[in-house]
Formats: sequence, C-alpha cells, structure tokens
Amino acid sequence: MNYLETLKNIAKDKKKRTENIVFLIILLVILLIAINYIFTDKSDNNSNIDTSSTNINKIEDNGQISDSMEKKLEVILSQISGISDVSIVLTYSNNSKQNVVYNTKEEVTENEKSVEKNVAYNEENGKKSAIVESVELPKVEGAIVVARGASSVDIRSKIANAIANVLDIPVYKVQVFEKNS
Repeated sequence: MNYLETLKNIAKDKKKRTENIVFLIILLVILLIAINYIFTDKSDNNSNIDTSSTNINKIEDNGQISDSMEKKLEVILSQISGISDVSIVLTYSNNSKQNVVYNTKEEVTENEKSVEKNVAYNEENGKKSAIVESVELPKVEGAIVVARGASSVDIRSKIANAIANVLDIPVYKVQVFEKNS
C-alpha cells in the first residue's frame, strides 16, 4: 500500500513526475545495456575463437575447403525448381597462404643498419606453433556444373549467374551442362 500512496503523491506534482520519468528511462537504458553486455559478450568471444580455430584447421587442407564449398553449392542449387542431382567442380589459382607474425630486431651502428626477423611463436604444453596474422584463401578461377534439368538456356543462365555471384567470378568462367539420364 505504501508504494501506491507514494506513486499517487508523485503523480500529483508535475515537476517531480517528469523528473522521475526521465530518471526511470535512464535507469532502464542502463539496465538494458548491462543485460546486453552480460549475455552477449561472453558467447560472442567464445564463438569467434572457435570459428577462427576451425577456419585455420580447414585452411590447412585445401581439399576440405573446396569440398565444403562444392557441397554447399550443390545443396543450394538442387533446391532451385527444376534442377536436381547437381555435381560441381571448382578450380583454384593457388593454395592458401598463412601470413605469420615476425619479431623484428633492428640494430643501428655508426654506418650500418641490420634487421633480424624471427617468426613469433605461441608455446602451449611444450608445443610451438607460429602466430598467424592472416590467412589468404585460394582464389576460385572457374566452375563446371552438371545437373539434371539444365537443358534449357534459362536454367543454365540462372545456375551460371548464381555460381558467379557466390564465387565472385565472371559468368563466362562458369560452364553448365545437362546431366545424362
């Protein structure tokens, strides 16, 4: 009952009412920011760490990357109306490349300048692993698609455009063929 009486007294005085409403809004905003920080910060950091470690593992074997991309494209293309039993082969220009971090040590004497570069390492449980700054994935150069239902020019064009957009390559580097029955 005391709360109701207090609220009624506050409602009578217009200056206090607006001040209290502003104070309540500020308090709610702070509460929402705190809740957002508590619940999303930890889960986002953990997911980023897991994703980056799995990406590095995938990058070590180019076959896995190409197989993964080909499977994803096969699945999505087979969902297009009139297309089924899709097979895709992608060609790559080069292998993936890992850019590692270097510890540099510069020594300047009277007339000379020498620079010594050493690969930076992380050491965990006695195992050394190079610190990777960035990873350059292999570039897709072309694609061959074979699918049932790709007999019409319209469907071939749709498939070629879809592949070209996903892989960021020109349409002329995508060849689409009808699969034998």
